[in-house]
Amino acid sequence: MAAWLDILSDTTGSSLVDTGRFEEIIQGMSHPNSQYPSLVYFAGNGNRIKALQALFPHNNVTRKGPAGLIRAHLSTATAHTEHPVIFAESNPFSQAGVGDSCLLRWSGDRHRRYPLALGKSQPLADLQQEVIRHKILPWTQVLCFFVDTASDMRNVQQLLDAPTGTLSIGASHIHGMMRVVIVLSGNPQTEAHDADDDFELPSAWLGQHRITVLNIRDRSGLSPSVAFDPLRSLVLEQIQETQSLQKEKCLSFSAVHLSALWGRGLQLRMGSSNPANLDCLLVAREGYKRKPAMVSCFVELKSQFASSACPENELYNFIASALLLDAYPPGMHLFEPKMVFNALYRAYCRNAWEGVDAEIVCNKVLHRFIEGFVQLKSKVSADIRHEALVQFHRRWGGLHSTTTCFACMCGPPEHMLPCRHTICDNCVVIYGTKSPRTEYHIDLPKCPICDEAVNLTVRQLPPTKGPIVLSLDGGGVRGIVQLGLLRALERRIGGISIAQVADLFAGTSVEESCAKFPAFARMIFGSPPKHAPKSPISRCATWIKSLACFLADCQYDSERLEDALQRVVDPQRRMFDVTTTSSTGCRVAIITSRTSDGKACVLANYRGMGQREASAAYEFLVPKTADENPHVWKVFFRSKSLPGFGALQDGGVRANNPLAIALKESVVIWPSAKTHDLLLSVGTGSFSSVAKPIEGASRILQDSAIPRMIRATMSSPCMDGEQGFHEALNFVPDVERSNIFRLNHELPEPLPRLDDVSKLEGMSKMHFTVPTELVRTILATAFFFFELDELPIKSQGVFFCKGSVLCSRSYSRDLVKLVMVEFPGARFEMARGQRLGDVDDDDGCRVCGYYRKKVGFSINGLHEMTSIGIAGSSFFQRIGGFPKSVQELLDDQQANSHFGRADHLVNSWPPKRNCYCSPRVKRHIKFLEPALTHKKRRL
Repeated sequence: MAAWLDILSDTTGSSLVDTGRFEEIIQGMSHPNSQYPSLVYFAGNGNRIKALQALFPHNNVTRKGPAGLIRAHLSTATAHTEHPVIFAESNPFSQAGVGDSCLLRWSGDRHRRYPLALGKSQPLADLQQEVIRHKILPWTQVLCFFVDTASDMRNVQQLLDAPTGTLSIGASHIHGMMRVVIVLSGNPQTEAHDADDDFELPSAWLGQHRITVLNIRDRSGLSPSVAFDPLRSLVLEQIQETQSLQKEKCLSFSAVHLSALWGRGLQLRMGSSNPANLDCLLVAREGYKRKPAMVSCFVELKSQFASSACPENELYNFIASALLLDAYPPGMHLFEPKMVFNALYRAYCRNAWEGVDAEIVCNKVLHRFIEGFVQLKSKVSADIRHEALVQFHRRWGGLHSTTTCFACMCGPPEHMLPCRHTICDNCVVIYGTKSPRTEYHIDLPKCPICDEAVNLTVRQLPPTKGPIVLSLDGGGVRGIVQLGLLRALERRIGGISIAQVADLFAGTSVEESCAKFPAFARMIFGSPPKHAPKSPISRCATWIKSLACFLADCQYDSERLEDALQRVVDPQRRMFDVTTTSSTGCRVAIITSRTSDGKACVLANYRGMGQREASAAYEFLVPKTADENPHVWKVFFRSKSLPGFGALQDGGVRANNPLAIALKESVVIWPSAKTHDLLLSVGTGSFSSVAKPIEGASRILQDSAIPRMIRATMSSPCMDGEQGFHEALNFVPDVERSNIFRLNHELPEPLPRLDDVSKLEGMSKMHFTVPTELVRTILATAFFFFELDELPIKSQGVFFCKGSVLCSRSYSRDLVKLVMVEFPGARFEMARGQRLGDVDDDDGCRVCGYYRKKVGFSINGLHEMTSIGIAGSSFFQRIGGFPKSVQELLDDQQANSHFGRADHLVNSWPPKRNCYCSPRVKRHIKFLEPALTHKKRRL
């Protein structure tokens, strides 16, 4: 197959066809990541074929086959060199062969079609020249036109005079990279030429193109190799010249990068007939998110520098190394640094330094940025940044912030280390190593800012999986019901802690909480009376005391509440700290409300990479300084004024069921996950009753304004967890409702008051159960997910996919056993019934717990929605991340990250599926010499 591009027309219009020939050529190179090809285009009359035979004699140039619009070959003589030559050939002024790609039946599965917006009315001749000018010429280093007559010259002039597609790096356009050679190849002795056959070049061309005219008409009688020898020398000279120019301007693309840019250029520009520009930098950074928070990071950094004795130059060096980390991850093309800075970062610097000095600061940062770029020849950007961080810390002390990750300065932090430095999830991956425990656990041995040991393991959400969100209602003493439900759920899933199941959660160990909760409640609300009922006078006195406390904004004894909280919670534990003794990754959010206006507020141990709306129904409280990192016991202490936050109170008075907030926050934390895998809302008991009409004087009293307001408030979504759940569910799309569960317990009598500790003993003895459907959903969806192991292969119109079902926890053997109990006859299966294999513990490692089930299936299209799940005899439960298309899986796994990844991971595709155990060493066998009458025994 030599056809590269073609134009096909049908009843729907014309389409540009990419046969995949260019990718085939790239794959045929020995080292495409470190080879930098040049494209030479031979265009014009039949003499181009003779020239190709002479210049590339071993490339089957004359081999018969579909030609299409243009054909492409790889020079066999240069295929294994640093600068291979790809040559293309066609006659852009003839329609012979256009449309032949439809004959490529066996390779048609690789074809990609892009509709042309020009439609049926556009003549084919104009259409093919449009494609050549916009799709071929921008990538061509040497363009050779073979001209015999004046009409040929006019065709060439018309083609070159028309607007062509362009390439740019940000706002900087790439000019003057193509060399044009016009080869006068006719035979003057055998061909008659009119008097007007003038081959002088129009003067307008001299400024638009660099054109060389090569007249070899007098060599027509020589052998082809000799006749075209001047062309060979000229083409080689032009190739070397353009290669030097590209290298000087950092535009020498590797074969892999060139293929990615070429393919993306077809997709981006086929919707318009107008000349278009392809921003190569924008394409290279398609998988990288924009960093609007960088401006606030610069502002905070500037303020901290202003309060220190650090020289101003250190500030510019500090910023430049951070920008270098973001701009040049491993695998990124080394674009010219000035173009990169102007395109990506100049606006951020200008906004951070408003005023007349903004441009001066930008230029100083740019100067350091260019200096750092020079170091990339021997170092990676992460090492350069790490050296800058450690050097600065040793000289001037550390930078501490609860709003900025100073390791990269690209966004908010997610973790506070024991050294009090903060770091984001992305930097955890950059400066950490894959944990030997299980998938997507990262070990961070030391702080990248100060190099102090931290020994932290961070659990991250797999990219192909959605989060598991746990929403807990408020309920005072009825919290014992909630704890009982969670304990019953933990027992059904093998004693696995709920904190290990959820990715967004509020709570501690359930078993421990169940044991401590009654004593904790009695410390806060007081113990029930152990003597005879009080007299009416005593009851009246108690009522008056409670009313006085309520009017004083203190229903219960403040000193007793404060003392109880400090006993239960480590008094030195701060809200935004993270533990260093066990794996973290579970986000914790606590709902409070502001006493001034009652607005719901969120205190959390994370920031989230997504954007929160300014007009949201709740406020996410972020400490501005380290002093505003409150102790945990203060967060739970209602009506306490926390530094930087003001007076806060129990969030139950505003959002007793935080389901709506949990849904929104999960999107902010994991913006790339389109939806959650499971959201479990747990209540604190419910009671079904029918209101009975009240007659007489009691009716008059209970129907007055104050009782009505009290009843309306207590049954409103703000206070009633069940009502809050149903109201929040009204705003959830139908497609996501199947992923939401409500877990509650029906009480046999009206719900006790929030402070009625006399009901604790009875509620703690209740028998709590959880539905089997929920247990199966958690086992399948929370712990198992799927990833592709290689690119899908298309054959005979069907895509064949190979991948692995993986486990997100290290105790996979225990989980598999639970699945086999809850799913009788458990097997992995597609939603449409295709079986993928049984669920058994033979697919997991008995030593390290690594789990991998290799599966394969077929689909009709990459964008077809599909699901993989665990099926039993009569039920099917999808695993994490589904339903999803294979194309979404490829995007999630960054299978096409040809220009590196933001987390600096290298060699991540195709993924390496290895057990985390150390490599097994062949067992040494010793033999004992037995008696002659016995056989040898082997130990």
